[in-house]
Amino acid sequence: MTKCKECGKKVLTSAKACPHCDVKNPGVSATKCKECGKEVSTSAETCPHCGVEDPGLSAKEELVIRIILIAILLGLLGLLAWGFVKCTGGGDDEKSEASKQAAEAVCRQDLQCWGDKHNLSAGMYYDIYVEKLAKYSHEWTDGMLEPKFSQFQWKDKSKGYITYIGDKIKFQNGFGSWENYIYECDLNPKTKRVLDVRVRAVRL
Repeated sequence: MTKCKECGKKVLTSAKACPHCDVKNPGVSATKCKECGKEVSTSAETCPHCGVEDPGLSAKEELVIRIILIAILLGLLGLLAWGFVKCTGGGDDEKSEASKQAAEAVCRQDLQCWGDKHNLSAGMYYDIYVEKLAKYSHEWTDGMLEPKFSQFQWKDKSKGYITYIGDKIKFQNGFGSWENYIYECDLNPKTKRVLDVRVRAVRL
């Protein structure tokens, strides 16, 4: 037994019409067809009156379903695109970065390449460490376009450490006279850290 959806009185579940109010299918939930407006079962796949599909769905409900389906489709496409990028090596940016790292690894094994790569920064930023070794006054003798470090050699090739060497400075002694000095700067180019600085009163 169930209650009639129209009058609320008890009727058989299988009854095709309510014996009290004559409504059809009294035990089945009904709604109005979104197309013709006539009464149809909420579970009906097509309207028996006008033939429209899913007659129980409103336009708003259909829009929501379509939005959900589109969102799922976009999600699947995004997942496929991400998988494609991962399988092909991450794109041009990752390939470019890998190429740079490979080129730097090759350069690091060659003294001329590695020394030239960091020579400019050595002359611009690390000359102050040489100046600090002057007991009195100092004077640079290099020209405007002349490098302060004219030579370099390996300090520790396995670690990439380089010793930069130059002779473009004068130190004043306690008697007021000037002497030319050779200076050496041990540098870790990777971290830009000065490991040691030395000077000696001998010209190259």
